Amino acid sequence: MNMDKLLTLIIPTYNMERYLSTCLDSLLVGEQQAQLEVLVVNDGSKDSSSAIAHEYMERHPETFRVIDKENGNYGSCINRGLKEMTGKFVKVLDADDHFNTDELRKLLQKLATVDSDLLLTDNTIFGDNDISKKYYGFPFTPEVEMAFTDICGKDEFKGCIQMHHVTYNRRIFEGFSYHQTEGISYTDMEWIFLPMSRVATVTYLPLPLYCYLVGREGQTVAPQQMKRSAEHQAILVNDLLTHYEQADKSKPAICDYLNFRLARQVKYLYRIYLAEFPGMDCDKLVQIDQRLQQVHPALYEEVGRRTMGPFIRIHYVRYWRRHGYAAQPKYFYTLFNAYNKTLNFTKKLLGIYNV
Repeated sequence: MNMDKLLTLIIPTYNMERYLSTCLDSLLVGEQQAQLEVLVVNDGSKDSSSAIAHEYMERHPETFRVIDKENGNYGSCINRGLKEMTGKFVKVLDADDHFNTDELRKLLQKLATVDSDLLLTDNTIFGDNDISKKYYGFPFTPEVEMAFTDICGKDEFKGCIQMHHVTYNRRIFEGFSYHQTEGISYTDMEWIFLPMSRVATVTYLPLPLYCYLVGREGQTVAPQQMKRSAEHQAILVNDLLTHYEQADKSKPAICDYLNFRLARQVKYLYRIYLAEFPGMDCDKLVQIDQRLQQVHPALYEEVGRRTMGPFIRIHYVRYWRRHGYAAQPKYFYTLFNAYNKTLNFTKKLLGIYNV
């Protein structure tokens, strides 16, 4: 390990020429530059992303390194970055996002004195589509090392944690064959799942570091992209079930965390297939449903009790199971989407956003 490098940033990059310069500019920290390692993992981009990244490497060879590889999607970039990192800590930064540079300088100063398995920092969201800048943090005592089991079961952690908040100590990955799913999107969910089962200590640093872009055209959280990528979500859930089987669940608090995160992703998958988008091929969902019954019967029953909302008491998953996995009635989708539009409109009026 290069002890001079306090932090390795892994930046998965695919056709991000519009955003990459903003991202990389935010990592120019002056005198602290030598403490930072930036791995721009170019995932077979067809635009000028690689050329842009190489310009930064030429100007700041002590910090930036470009890894050009064939396309393998998001997880393959994380896997490659983990193999090549040399820093004491590691964090992921998406190429269409950026850091608050002043907060990055502060983080590097803190990294010289902390040694927890997990560091939590804050984030802001920004974007065009009528989404104002908003700040997200944690209600934990700052700069005090805590036992992970004391916080991981709390709603303010397990319900709010995103990859944007997470910096891992590299020792988490030593002697641990962590492999993020390749060839699909949305695998940032894995980054806050299986590695968490190995965390013992955590320190919260209230630094609004990560600036997360929402509303970008083609973003993987956009509704139409979600419909096209439902198969990716199914693969992800299958792999999360595998991760769940592999994880050390001997500590109740960590088990509670894993159960919560798994349940959230599983419920989301059923919602996509059975309530949001009609006419989808549900063969993969059938396989997952049958596997879930074997691997996690409690979650299987919990999913069956799902309704479309507090005012639409239709148990749509149970209905689907009882009717031999037949296609759902079309009015289910109409009801659910009408309810969803009303809910989102209300949230917008109240200034509440899902991220």
